[in-house]
Amino acid sequence: MAIVKCMNPECDYFERAVPEGDCCPYCGEPLNPETTSPQVTPPYYTPPEPEPIPISPIPPSNAPGRTFVEPINKLIKSSLKLVHTYSGQTFTIDYDDAVNKMYLGRQDGIKSDRPIIDFSHLAFAERVSRFHAYLTWDSNRNSFTIVDDNSTNGTILNGKTLTPQQPYPLKTGDRLEFGREHKIMFEIEIT
Repeated sequence: MAIVKCMNPECDYFERAVPEGDCCPYCGEPLNPETTSPQVTPPYYTPPEPEPIPISPIPPSNAPGRTFVEPINKLIKSSLKLVHTYSGQTFTIDYDDAVNKMYLGRQDGIKSDRPIIDFSHLAFAERVSRFHAYLTWDSNRNSFTIVDDNSTNGTILNGKTLTPQQPYPLKTGDRLEFGREHKIMFEIEIT
């Protein structure tokens, strides 16, 4: 069985092995030269469960007969909720969704290969770009982060306008605003 790689330079999995099929499950790029375009939008790919975390013994202490083992790089899985300030509507993003970027924006009925939380039904949605920002999981900080994806009207976290393409950590109680004028606001809850 041959290793299939995505050849789309804009894909996060460019020149990395992807599951076999007619198209890349991440960006929809055809994987086979005979395939001109995918027939259906590829399903969002859920990565396989991680391998068990190896454990290593802590050097024995002076107490005889006692050896302890501790997990290395303990994986913390959590979820993030965006609670819309005016309607109370809640959007939930799980750890597994944020590992590969979860976009926030509006689809306006247009299908996308990117996973997206669609705000187009909210009041003042015209202030939100199609791919306004995205959430990711930062394994170094063990936290969710938000990145403004060069949006037209900006993303504001706790009153501060975010620099595009820079990650900002999120915590419970943070206030997130899309565009200015305090029209599309959310409160963050992390569980």
